Amino acid sequence: MADKEILMEVKDLVTRFYTEDGVVKALEGVNFAVYKGETFALVGETGCGKSVTSLSILRLLPVSGKTLRGEVLFHDAESKKRIGIKKEGPFDILKLTSKQALRMRGFSMSLITQDPMTSLNPVYTVGDQIMEVLQLHKKLSDKQAKKEALQLLEDVELTPAEDIFRKYPHQLSGGQRQRIVIVISLAAEPALIFADEPTTALDVTIQARVLELLREMKEEFNTSLVLITHNLGIVAEVSDRIGVMYAGRVVEIADKYTMFKRPLHPYTQGLIAAVPKITEKKDTLSFIAGTVPNLIRPPSGCRFHPRCPYATDICKEKIPSMEEVEPDHFVECWNVDEVIKDLEKEECE
Repeated sequence: MADKEILMEVKDLVTRFYTEDGVVKALEGVNFAVYKGETFALVGETGCGKSVTSLSILRLLPVSGKTLRGEVLFHDAESKKRIGIKKEGPFDILKLTSKQALRMRGFSMSLITQDPMTSLNPVYTVGDQIMEVLQLHKKLSDKQAKKEALQLLEDVELTPAEDIFRKYPHQLSGGQRQRIVIVISLAAEPALIFADEPTTALDVTIQARVLELLREMKEEFNTSLVLITHNLGIVAEVSDRIGVMYAGRVVEIADKYTMFKRPLHPYTQGLIAAVPKITEKKDTLSFIAGTVPNLIRPPSGCRFHPRCPYATDICKEKIPSMEEVEPDHFVECWNVDEVIKDLEKEECE
């Protein structure tokens, strides 16, 4: 991806949650980059830190959460102008003032959540909620904001737009509500959108159309997308590159074709092998042995080592660093050479 322009770099992101049971070490040195115009998918089991990553970047953590360390460098001149940053080069989102962060959410980034009913205000009409974003971030008049809101509704096939504009969230279907959330997230034309399980609460047929709309709107607004999901089918369909998360760390990054054809981290191999394939007849499903670690007391060293078939003593003692083992293919594993040897043996057989 050397010819691609970086939009956002996440470096050594560490986030904790302070609970009655103890300190949850939710993110432990997360590293990845998002390029301009791409769809980057963050995948992994429930509780691995995907959503916490997005909330940490957007600075929307609950009161019990705190980002202790890291940088989120944003490379976008238009965002700097809109937020009012005069410093040369990229800016660190984690160092913005509260006022700047508020402007950043909308101008630079926005979030699509998995449950639109918790995102939309039940006592305001759809039109009021879209217009609020347009007037806050684009400083439009009532007339201008309404005109643009109606156009956005038509863009996502919510017609007649005037009728939808006057409705309340409870008067719409789940698919319609999710499209409203997409409209609101795109209203200020952000450079980057986080979509956190955007189709989980929808029927399968509606899921496909919402994903297609996301792709169309992303291209129309020339924005980048970080897709957060555990659904590898969706990832295979819409993503350009994939980052695999396990227990608060990104353990592998590659383009989607490489990731599905030649995964090199033992966890990624297990995750992909666990997806049932209609072309294969098996008596039992594949699964990853063991359970996800308790992040109040995570394992030492590599957090996957208690479940890993390649684990050695060093895995229990030290956290491996992310290395580029093949062109544009990054893996965090002490024994990746052994994994590659085994793959090459299988290919020769």
